[in-house]
Amino acid sequence: MRIVILGPPGAGKGTQAKRLSEKFGVPHLSAGDLLREAVSRGTSLGKRAQPYISKGELVPDRIILEIIGEKIKENKDGFILDGFPRNISQAKELDLYLREETKNLDVVVNLDVNEDSVIKRLKNRLVCPECGAVVNVRNGYSDKGCPNCGAKLRQRVDDKEDTVKNRIKVYLEHTYPLLEYYKKRGILLNVSGEGTPDEVFDRIIKSL
Repeated sequence: MRIVILGPPGAGKGTQAKRLSEKFGVPHLSAGDLLREAVSRGTSLGKRAQPYISKGELVPDRIILEIIGEKIKENKDGFILDGFPRNISQAKELDLYLREETKNLDVVVNLDVNEDSVIKRLKNRLVCPECGAVVNVRNGYSDKGCPNCGAKLRQRVDDKEDTVKNRIKVYLEHTYPLLEYYKKRGILLNVSGEGTPDEVFDRIIKSL
């Protein structure tokens, strides 16, 4: 099963990708997590990506493709991919790569969430630097630490309000056109991303 998850920042792509990964038994590949890992480790790719991530801008295709291509090749049985592609150019590169591997995408799931919900979600989101857990400050976790491992939670640098608004602008300009691209290919599945993670997951499974 080869699935791409699309949606605006804060739509819950990572959460749903992890659940789909568990259900179908294929790896969850998060472009954002892979990039942040490269940045935190100070790799050459990470250093090149850092300025773009801090400003909420798109990381150049050439940097992302070097990381994503290797991961796809490592996982022959399929994958759940989120955070990539983010523009038409990347989508075409992904298609080309998969064709070379004699594979195709099975479905592209788009999580539809309005802008107000996106801003509210990201302003209140904290992440665990140790285990990657994502929690909401409205649930009282900011003082308690990570519910999984107890580590101190942090706000991602690209979740600050000014950066979030810029991320939404970038999404509308570059990533939103992908919906029409995949719709023409007949593999786009639109699902409402509003509500609880369980509700969204149920909608996805029922629609597949």
